[in-house]
Amino acid sequence: MDRSGRSGSLLQNYIFNSLKTFSGLLFPLITFTYSARILGQEGIGQVNFAKSIVSYFTMLAMLGMSQYGTREAAKIRDDRAALSQYAREMLLINGCTTAAAYVLLAVAAVSIPKLGDYKLLLVVCCPAVLLQGMGMEWLYQALEEYRYIAVRSMLFQAVALAAMFVFVRRPEDVIPYAFINMCATSGSYLLNFWNARKYVDLRPAGRLQIKKHLRPLIWLFAMSVSIELYTVLDSTMLGFLQNDAAVGRYTAAVKVNRIVNSLITAVGVILIPRLSYYIGHSEMDKVRLLVKKAYNYVFLLSVPAALGLFMLSDEIIRLFSGSGFASAGLTMRLLTPIVLVIPFSVVTNTQTFVPMGKEKLILISTLTGAVTNFTCNLLLIPRFAENGAAVATVVAETCVAGVCFFNAARYFPMAEIFRGHWQYWLAALPILPIGVLLRGCLTNDIVRVATTVALSAGCYFAALACLKNEYFMEALGKVRDWLEKKRRK
Repeated sequence: MDRSGRSGSLLQNYIFNSLKTFSGLLFPLITFTYSARILGQEGIGQVNFAKSIVSYFTMLAMLGMSQYGTREAAKIRDDRAALSQYAREMLLINGCTTAAAYVLLAVAAVSIPKLGDYKLLLVVCCPAVLLQGMGMEWLYQALEEYRYIAVRSMLFQAVALAAMFVFVRRPEDVIPYAFINMCATSGSYLLNFWNARKYVDLRPAGRLQIKKHLRPLIWLFAMSVSIELYTVLDSTMLGFLQNDAAVGRYTAAVKVNRIVNSLITAVGVILIPRLSYYIGHSEMDKVRLLVKKAYNYVFLLSVPAALGLFMLSDEIIRLFSGSGFASAGLTMRLLTPIVLVIPFSVVTNTQTFVPMGKEKLILISTLTGAVTNFTCNLLLIPRFAENGAAVATVVAETCVAGVCFFNAARYFPMAEIFRGHWQYWLAALPILPIGVLLRGCLTNDIVRVATTVALSAGCYFAALACLKNEYFMEALGKVRDWLEKKRRK
């Protein structure tokens, strides 16, 4: 087997990573559907505001480790001694940054008056700083252990889901809701640390070389800060400039869009170790081929997803959040363009430029988004609340995508990549009349959403098949081969 594919094919890795991503997003979707009806807009808003605060300090503890750790470990994953040395160095850096993050979080909780009302929630959410900082997720991604990651995550989420139905039953159960969410998203990292001894030796040995890692980590940390500013800043600024109810409505509106984005970009996460391997071995033809495929698979999925969400925003809000969040339907519709632009930005920055070591280019685009998002939020949130935050997000993400396109054109043939892009739009056009027609025929939200999705997906993929879209036909062939192989076993 090709050493670069030591843990399975890209298709298999994508399937397991998609399962992990889907379960990681299905859990909050199910729990949100359940808890939104119990806790209401204010309860949901309180938890998400506290989580947005803690996320800044989690980012400090990670110090860009997710991207850097995966990239560098992938290059030496066949050398256990070198990988062990590298893991010890990363853990020492993470230990220092995690301690600093907790000190700063404590100072912020005491010195910022607004946070005084959220101290207990901050205490409940803050273990995520330690768990994610020391969880070594980068090691398993570098080794392409996507089966382990998927199974581990789904087990923790299944237990947490059961706990949610047992312990969150009244409007006052905000603290149990926050704690269960924290355990579901970060608790599994405890297993990572214990299981890591199968792949690396963490006992002190040899002289640790910390200094050489600091410069790239600082670049990636700066990138993480700017990304955090335009992805989490909305909830934080809504909490400061509006109220918990506005945060709750915005959370309801953005949740499904973010889930769809994560599922689409799951195809790219598996490319990071593979691209790092090829780059480390100067196989640039394979790099360009993988990047071209990643862009096209993203376009193939994001175009119909964006049109579908636009048509079904009101129904989705009522289904997953309840009638109390009905006004968030407009907010969700305003947010649907991010389903088109975010996956493109993620493939360019996180999944292509990180393995290439182009941190400066990433920082330029993410800083553009951060400044744009902050400015637009400041202008729009006081007057338009969650709808202003939605517009600010779309404007910021579009600016990021524009800078990404400009930067990517320096290394990849973007004209060639976009050449067949019209096929995705042409194939997706029937989604609009299907949505309008079924809205007039079907009154039940569940039936309408299910029928619209099924008919739209069928028409879309049938159209791609008629157009003989290269990437759809390739994916279809690989799925057939994989199923046939499984059947023979």
